[in-house]
Amino acid sequence: MSYTPSSNDLIAISPMLILCGVALLSLVVQFLIPKQEEGKPLWVLSVLGILGAMYALYHTTNSPGYGKFFGSQVSISPLTVWLSAIYLMAGLITLLIAPPFLSQHKTLFPEFFPLLLFCLSGMMFLTSGYDLIVIFVGLEILSLALYVMIGMARTSVSSLESAMKYFLLGTFSSGFMLLGIAFLYGGSGTTNLDGALRGLFLKGYEANFSKLGLGLFLVGVSFKAALVPFHSWTPDVYEGAQTPITGFMASAGKASALGLVIILFNHVPMGEIGSVWKILMGSIALVSMTWGNIVALKQDNLKRMLAYSSISHAGYIVAGITCGAGLEALYYLFSYSLLNLAAFAIISYLEQGKHEVTVNGISHLSGEHPLTALALSIVFLSFAGFPPLIGFWTKLFLLQKIAESDLLFNRILLFGAVANSCVAFYYYMKITIQSYMKQETGAVAGVRDIPSMPTLGFLVFLLCVFFTAGWIFFQPGALL
Repeated sequence: MSYTPSSNDLIAISPMLILCGVALLSLVVQFLIPKQEEGKPLWVLSVLGILGAMYALYHTTNSPGYGKFFGSQVSISPLTVWLSAIYLMAGLITLLIAPPFLSQHKTLFPEFFPLLLFCLSGMMFLTSGYDLIVIFVGLEILSLALYVMIGMARTSVSSLESAMKYFLLGTFSSGFMLLGIAFLYGGSGTTNLDGALRGLFLKGYEANFSKLGLGLFLVGVSFKAALVPFHSWTPDVYEGAQTPITGFMASAGKASALGLVIILFNHVPMGEIGSVWKILMGSIALVSMTWGNIVALKQDNLKRMLAYSSISHAGYIVAGITCGAGLEALYYLFSYSLLNLAAFAIISYLEQGKHEVTVNGISHLSGEHPLTALALSIVFLSFAGFPPLIGFWTKLFLLQKIAESDLLFNRILLFGAVANSCVAFYYYMKITIQSYMKQETGAVAGVRDIPSMPTLGFLVFLLCVFFTAGWIFFQPGALL
């Protein structure tokens, strides 16, 4: 049976089509302009492509509107629109931050721009897909682009090592996910998201196929979300990748994986079967938040500290998702993505392509670079959940949702999340203590020839204003 897409089908995926079209155009344009001048035209083209995708995304909410398209293979809903907005916003901020710092490492290759756009389109297909095959293709598009972006510093051994580790483990996780799709199909006879999970209701081998398939599929998702025990790649990849790329991966990449978890749990059937998966993923979330925070306590390198804290934050979000926190989890994702972008932008500024930013290295940062120290403290205190910064409100809304139920398991998750927040407060506070309360000047803080970057400064200033007062006008109810 042949199927011809309608105009509404094409409009529904127009943001992805724009991103892919501009990415292909960038591959052609780089051969039409002199090599020494290729950076700026490709940058402008990429920014225009993301802005065009943003407009198309907004337009799809009115025409054709929310619904399912391409024979129920793609779904457009308020949730998928907000997730796509997070990716596009992270991509735009990365384009504003990354080029100067990649140039310092001499790794601003023309391929960076189309790879970023392809990665964004893959993320949008990943969470907009209503068919397991579409979801898997979206995952592979974003993964392949990220593998290359992480290893772009070809003269850096750590960059190549992190790319290889991410590639090998990512390939194994993709295999688990694909095998899970095969078992889900064997249990239900369809790869449609609702239909594939229908096999969980059945008896006999169909139910066993579906349960095994969903378990394998969640293994692949847990790898992308960096949940324990599928987290081993995270610290090395975060440290080895170039810092702006790490920021993009920690914001948009993490949001896409956790957004898929939200979507999956929206379709897992309730009742006894749903409770089993809730307890399974809730237990993984509890272990993730605990392990991530405990190991982060002894980290000196800021990138590795943020890597382990990202494992714990993924645990918080998944704990909320398993307890029915849809809006609250999305709000957490939105705020956490912006915090990661700001954190890695400041670390990139302090590195200047020469230094490794450590906790001891930023001692007395406030004396040498007061505005940078202030911005860094706002970001890390917000990570810690210090009131009234936005990180406090994201955790408060999430924990309130978990606390609504009287179930014992919810209480255990609530206690674990609160206890881990207290543990995390210790290593996040170290940043402010080192910046403001140490007299000896650290290796990074003592560098006085850091050039001013007005664009980066203004961008970080806007983000810090949002972290400080954004909760007043932007709360979970504003999302959906």
